[in-house]
Amino acid sequence: MTSVLKNISVVMPCYNEQQAIPTIVPRLLKSLEGLKNRDMIEDFELIVVNDKSTDNSARLLSKYKEVKVVETPGTHRGYGLALKKGFSEAKGQWIAFLDVDNSYRPEDLENLVNAVEPSGSDFIMGSRGFSEEGMSFTRGAGNWLYMFLAKVLYGSQLEDVCTGFRLFHRRHLSDVLQIPEDGLDFSIFLTLKMLVNKVRIEQIPIQYDVRLGDSKLSVVQDGIAFLRVLLTLKVRQSRGLKHSQV
Repeated sequence: MTSVLKNISVVMPCYNEQQAIPTIVPRLLKSLEGLKNRDMIEDFELIVVNDKSTDNSARLLSKYKEVKVVETPGTHRGYGLALKKGFSEAKGQWIAFLDVDNSYRPEDLENLVNAVEPSGSDFIMGSRGFSEEGMSFTRGAGNWLYMFLAKVLYGSQLEDVCTGFRLFHRRHLSDVLQIPEDGLDFSIFLTLKMLVNKVRIEQIPIQYDVRLGDSKLSVVQDGIAFLRVLLTLKVRQSRGLKHSQV
């Protein structure tokens, strides 16, 4: 049987996730080994980017010899910068990312991998349902708003434009690394950049659980940042900037 993917790098940003690490890392390693044993991937690497955690995250991560731990430079910088740091270290032909907080199920990675060949897409996004256990009413309402605005402003047909569980081919890496956002708004910027660049996106339903540990999301501050990205990119697009400049 021919592997669906040659090799895959999985990147996880980490900031004070000591409660989730002992649960999520073994589950993800088990899932990746299962994909390899079933010839769905040839090889893998797991990169966790420690973004200046002040708890026991670094010590816990050091226990897993299979994990490549990368440190962000300087002070705590945020979700987007941590991901970009991890992507820049990735060696795989395919790159996936998900959160360390246990809200995403590592087992769902198989569904994203399985979608590559049938869909013909090289950019796969996990789509969370608004009724999932880990989706609060406030977060669900915000995600619905962003989904609606992306549909109106960008012609998007996506149901979840802010998902933190994705799989993409390395050919998109240079565009991804050029994204200026370093916070949680990196996620929606990435979606819109792919839409503007006419990348074929496939969405696959995934589960979304209650996170372990404290949330890093600020409903007001991050919500405003998400809206700013939606509107700013649309203004730039309407002014006729080339896709590569978005």
